[in-house]
Amino acid sequence: MAEGVRYARPRGLDDALALLAEPGAAALAGGTDLAGQVDRGLRTPALLVDLQAAGLDGIETRDGGVELGAATTLADLAESPLVAPYAAVAEAAAQAASPLLRNVGTVGGNLCQHTRCWYYRGVEWHCWLGGGETCYAQIGDHRKHGLEPGDCISAHPSDLAPALAACGATVVVRSLEGERELPLLELYRRPTADDRSLLALRPGELVTAVRLPAPPARSAYRRAGERQAFSFPLVAVAAARRDTETRLVAAGVANVPHALDPADPAAGLPGNPQSAWKRELLVALAERALAAVA
Repeated sequence: MAEGVRYARPRGLDDALALLAEPGAAALAGGTDLAGQVDRGLRTPALLVDLQAAGLDGIETRDGGVELGAATTLADLAESPLVAPYAAVAEAAAQAASPLLRNVGTVGGNLCQHTRCWYYRGVEWHCWLGGGETCYAQIGDHRKHGLEPGDCISAHPSDLAPALAACGATVVVRSLEGERELPLLELYRRPTADDRSLLALRPGELVTAVRLPAPPARSAYRRAGERQAFSFPLVAVAAARRDTETRLVAAGVANVPHALDPADPAAGLPGNPQSAWKRELLVALAERALAAVA
């Protein structure tokens, strides 16, 4: 732990929220992303609030669906019989990262992780998303970046986000001010000059749970990475069918998880000079996911 950083391990959610309301506080669950952010100087928390004893883990039935605690590990999610009817979610959890990281990485952490763009993560650059003036990817190497134009062309790396969104998930967010519930894709926002966060969280807010409605008739998750284990998705697509409605959601193609038109998955995603190949991959994965839920 860096010198001068305080550490707390609250025994309940109310105590955790009180601590997270303090200036410079950061939530710590699995820590697989936060540790890297701190190491690279992307975040300099004054207080680490360890959520492992705050009662935010677990999977239980709720209103015909299931509720996933934000501190539930990816490994537990992948193996849960309650999650099995949501095939896309179970598949996404089982394919994320590596077995070691799945044992400690959490639902909330996977959803809220920062971009893996090497210009954002690297210590050599101060990129636009990190508060600088330039998106270095647009003038440099962006082979693995997004297809959507904008001030930042980073690609969102979450495996869980497209799978949960396709299955109709909502996110429960808590703070000392109260609780709100929003559709999963509304957890994200495109960054602006005034606010470069990719998350639509207010100060002091914490993702505490994800709620899934009754399982879809069928769902599927398809992803492509550079290797099978310990690889963030280059492109990932989830599809879920309920009656005559099919939802299609992707990661790896824009700043944030992106809902797709099943009739034209690449619509609005023209690509950039080096990343246009991702359009072909996106269409191929979308076709496979849609075929699996037909």
